[in-house]
Amino acid sequence: MQTIHLTSQNTAQWHKGFPEQAVAIGFFDGLHKGHLSVIQEAKRLADKAGIASAVMSFFPHPKTVLGKGAESFPYLMPLEEKQAALEALGIDTLFLVHFDRDIAGIPPAGFVEQFLIGLNAVQVVCGSDFHYGARGSGNTETLAAQGAGHFGVSVVELMEFGGEKISSTRIRQALAQGNISIVRKLLGKFYSVNWCPKNGLLPFYSLPAPGKYEVKLHHADETVSCKAQVLNDKEAKFTHDFKQWSQAVRIEWIRSIGNH
Repeated sequence: MQTIHLTSQNTAQWHKGFPEQAVAIGFFDGLHKGHLSVIQEAKRLADKAGIASAVMSFFPHPKTVLGKGAESFPYLMPLEEKQAALEALGIDTLFLVHFDRDIAGIPPAGFVEQFLIGLNAVQVVCGSDFHYGARGSGNTETLAAQGAGHFGVSVVELMEFGGEKISSTRIRQALAQGNISIVRKLLGKFYSVNWCPKNGLLPFYSLPAPGKYEVKLHHADETVSCKAQVLNDKEAKFTHDFKQWSQAVRIEWIRSIGNH
């Protein structure tokens, strides 16, 4: 899988540089079950038509650009993990749009022309709550209208759990409450982070709320079950001493054991 970094200045140089492709578009932080349904639909359509598959994502999160000083935004996964997951799904290209105020100010029709038509998208797949363009004024209906004659639009209905939509925001809220069981159900897998034995939590991961948890530590071919006590949004203590391990440790959060 190739990763193409796009900005408001360099997109034109990539125009006419791609074969026809089906593009799943969204922020896709955490790659939860709802995200996967959108991406897998784009992959299915690409395979059916015999064309390339692509995912268009954005970084940093729009809230860090448009909000007020959201420097410690609680990301669910870093770019490297997202890339690995998309490659495992068989995606051909990841378009990573560098979100800044210039991108934020592009009108919806301009965004479609520059980032979708110009990159030879012939099928665009998104969730039913997708918005784009200046002030988020573009939606699935305007996307279909502005893409008419260039690409088709497939809108994937939002997945729900417990009567509410599955979303990255809901996962962040559940993490902030230490509700690991809900996080697992929304993600479709155990929530996990990477941890450096010397320096602690790696960038672009978020810890659950302060409290005690049952966790699994993964290092090379070794898996160790132990307990963790989260102290704050960056610090945690573990009942297993893994400081002798040389590489980053993958920590799976299994369940909460109280004290939130």
